[in-house]
Amino acid sequence: MAIPHRLAAEYPSRYLQLINAVEGFAREQRLVGSFSLLAAAAVLTIPFERAQARHFLHRERDDQMMAAIGQLSKVKFVEAPFWQGESPGDWRQSHIVKSADSVEHWVARDGKHPLAKDAEDFLPRKRADEVLRAIRNALAHRNIVYLNKDGEEREGDQVHYLAFLSRYEEGADQQAKAETYRVVVTTEDEFLRFIRLWAAWISGPAINDREMQAA
Repeated sequence: MAIPHRLAAEYPSRYLQLINAVEGFAREQRLVGSFSLLAAAAVLTIPFERAQARHFLHRERDDQMMAAIGQLSKVKFVEAPFWQGESPGDWRQSHIVKSADSVEHWVARDGKHPLAKDAEDFLPRKRADEVLRAIRNALAHRNIVYLNKDGEEREGDQVHYLAFLSRYEEGADQQAKAETYRVVVTTEDEFLRFIRLWAAWISGPAINDREMQAA
């Protein structure tokens, strides 16, 4: 393996090659959810961290990537450029204000279970950077729950949904007063599709050393 010219951009590209090589095996073993989380931990974390100017390994040639990522604060998640013209599938976002440690007892701010069909869904109006931050925080703190097709955490059932929990309150003072979580939910197949599209976008022709196409 050659040392990359731009690790922050080339790492996702290399991981995309691994996804293509290993996905078939993951599906045969019915491990798509775990496989997609493994890929996400790499392709979502490294570009965000290495592209930041304050990172001690930041390089000037990564400024274009930082600018592209910065554009995600100006566009809704469902309209973000990494979808490359495709529509996002089964995604939703809500809050958990009660019983975060027990899926069946989750309660959202509207008093309903956040996975209920008539529960409030914030995701369509959320910015891309907000949704990505919630997912990245969940990955960093291992706050991920496997759910079956009915949205239940039932041991032995086949995984269908992945739920990403990210603490809403920031700072010790706020966390001492309340415990609320943002929860982003999608299917394991849709999450892997998103990771593929993200990896292709963040390392693709829209970002290079000469120019960045408008996001």
